[in-house]
Amino acid sequence: MNVHREHEDLMRTEFHHRTALEWEADRSGISDDEQARLHAQVADYDQRWSAGPHAAEWQYLSGALRDWQDRPDDMDSYLSVLDYQRRAFGKPEGVDETQWQSLVQAHNIAHEDRVRQRMQHPDRDLGLERWR
Repeated sequence: MNVHREHEDLMRTEFHHRTALEWEADRSGISDDEQARLHAQVADYDQRWSAGPHAAEWQYLSGALRDWQDRPDDMDSYLSVLDYQRRAFGKPEGVDETQWQSLVQAHNIAHEDRVRQRMQHPDRDLGLERWR
């Protein structure tokens, strides 16, 4: 993946904004119209980036977030191995710098989401002990 820095920065900013819109659409007490408007904005981000020249990078970031949400323990182990390789050898094996940054960003967003859920639903057990 070869992405100019300014495009990567924009992608990361818009992905985080897109995720925040998704969270806002899922909060309780929101009207159906407002929820539909927010979901339409999320879909616009996904469509624009998925159809553009950096579609593969957007899909990688989206997939990384799903992986962090679905398999946080596996992803934590994977990121730890890549982090060791990065520090020991200067480059993690099998991922380029853009992918590395996507894995880290997805980790941070997934963590933020779990904290957000915990604050909205303090009575639920969300497995936060793994996110110490």
